[in-house]
Amino acid sequence: MQGAASISEDGWLERLAQLAVRDGLHLSTLRQRDARDFELVLASAALFFPAGQLLTEREANERLKEFLSSAGAMLATDHVELRRWLADTSFIHRSDRGTDYRRGTLPDWLAAAAVRLTATQLRDGALAARGARGRARAARKQAWLEQGAVEEIEGAPPPIEQPDDEVFMRLALDQANNAWALGEVPVGAVLVKDGQVLATGFNQPIGNSDPTAHAEIQAIRAAAELLGNYRLSHCTLYVTLEPCAMCAGAIQHARIARLVYGADDPKTGACGSVVDLMAEPKLNHHAQVRRGVLAQACGGVLSDFFAERRELRRAGSLPADEDEST
Repeated sequence: MQGAASISEDGWLERLAQLAVRDGLHLSTLRQRDARDFELVLASAALFFPAGQLLTEREANERLKEFLSSAGAMLATDHVELRRWLADTSFIHRSDRGTDYRRGTLPDWLAAAAVRLTATQLRDGALAARGARGRARAARKQAWLEQGAVEEIEGAPPPIEQPDDEVFMRLALDQANNAWALGEVPVGAVLVKDGQVLATGFNQPIGNSDPTAHAEIQAIRAAAELLGNYRLSHCTLYVTLEPCAMCAGAIQHARIARLVYGADDPKTGACGSVVDLMAEPKLNHHAQVRRGVLAQACGGVLSDFFAERRELRRAGSLPADEDEST
């Protein structure tokens, strides 16, 4: 990376440890989001190749497998794809015969620290970070279970009302209007972390020819891509309509901490109207739910949309098989 400030050994180890606690990190996503992190990860893999030593393809593969099981365990790739990335970016060099490999030339901002770092240091630092994350997760789970035992006796706490709930719901309403403009059922969603909008989404199943393209799914996919993590802990999802069973399941799998929705859905609502998946004790995650935020406005958008559709149908402007269901 041209002009990047040099990194120290401690800085390298610290940043690799921060990246190591993630899961399912794609190199292509990392390259687009942060070129510096992309180079640091590839350079870490290259350090598993001894300096000045020529390795056979089999030996190179074993080194890369060792990296992926330790310092590179956060990557969603295999040794073959990783070897291709390293060769294409010259972090490792391949012989003319294509069967021998050696460590390549690392970027200037990493070169000095690389001389003093070893694969063992990278491996131990990353594994320690992942171990600490695992212990922290276990402690949080135990605390949750202990809290759940108390709640079972004393009753669940009331949903937390936050001062910005209406602000973010109005943003979700803006997304719903985007759906309406494209002829989709007007449902919008906004995903927020630490008071900042991570991603937005609106219904697009018709336009995308995708029955899963609900507003919530669109926002969850975009946020996961942005963070490089399929877990969206500590996030709040705002959606104008009560989620269906599919979206409620996605919320649970993403470990979203809090759900705020506007209008109830008496046909397919899975947060209390038809079923309540957020209160199902057999499921291992339960987002805290706040219902009815700007419910009248959220429901009004849907009512107005379907009234318009019925008028268009009477006027013959919609195909006879046009589906009006949500």
